[in-house]
Amino acid sequence: MPTPLRVALVGCGLISDAHCDAYAAYPERAKITACYDIDGEKSAAQAAKIGGARVASSLEDILADPEIDALELCTPPHLHPEAAIAAARVGKHVLSQKPLARTVRECDAMIDAARAAGTVLFYGETNRTLPSALMAKQAIDAGRIGTLVGIQATFAYWQRGEILNTAWRYDPKIAGGGQLLDSGIHALALMHTLGGPVQSVSCFTERYRPELGGEDTSAVAVKFTGGHVGTLFSSQAVGAWVPGPGLTAFGTEGALTLGGGTALTLHRPDLPDGK
Repeated sequence: MPTPLRVALVGCGLISDAHCDAYAAYPERAKITACYDIDGEKSAAQAAKIGGARVASSLEDILADPEIDALELCTPPHLHPEAAIAAARVGKHVLSQKPLARTVRECDAMIDAARAAGTVLFYGETNRTLPSALMAKQAIDAGRIGTLVGIQATFAYWQRGEILNTAWRYDPKIAGGGQLLDSGIHALALMHTLGGPVQSVSCFTERYRPELGGEDTSAVAVKFTGGHVGTLFSSQAVGAWVPGPGLTAFGTEGALTLGGGTALTLHRPDLPDGK
């Protein structure tokens, strides 16, 4: 049995609860052994909830600890590059919350540091590993919808609730952008998973809710290297959630729809009722 990876949780805010729950579900793979947040009370609270984790005094404290194998970054995006690069330099692996960083240049610097050190830099985008996404990718690769023609995605809702208390989301200098980088990125990751490498992108953005910061609505057009195309409408200024598939992959012999988190439907004219 492999020894569980010893992980330091860096950032103990809102999203860290979900990450801690995930670690608790797979204790044989990894465990959180240290917690650090600039707010010491949050560090202590998360360490107490985990049980057996110590409260770290600083990022430097974590980097100097030989008993830590990897860092889990649950901090705002502007803090990802410094922590990830420093971790790589001392031989520690990194799992980064989305978005990886604010700019392509920052992402490249993080990647270069991990490659130079021979460490793992993993980008935590959940939609890529959904069972429905994996099955859809397999179906497309197997030719179940013929030749892939295009992908159409929608990610529209009204941003509200506890997440609005995270003030950093209102500052593009910290977040790197607005809704597209914060939430629409999930749909873009799914499009990339199913459609493959991207050749070119164009985008229009608009802002209807100035209290949110950055753009809150965007329309993205994508040309994939395989020749097929894609579109995304992404917004957090839409007053009602519209039921229906969040993503459709269209092919010359059928289509696949993904919706409801795990729902996947194959549509073909030679199937009963077309699906």
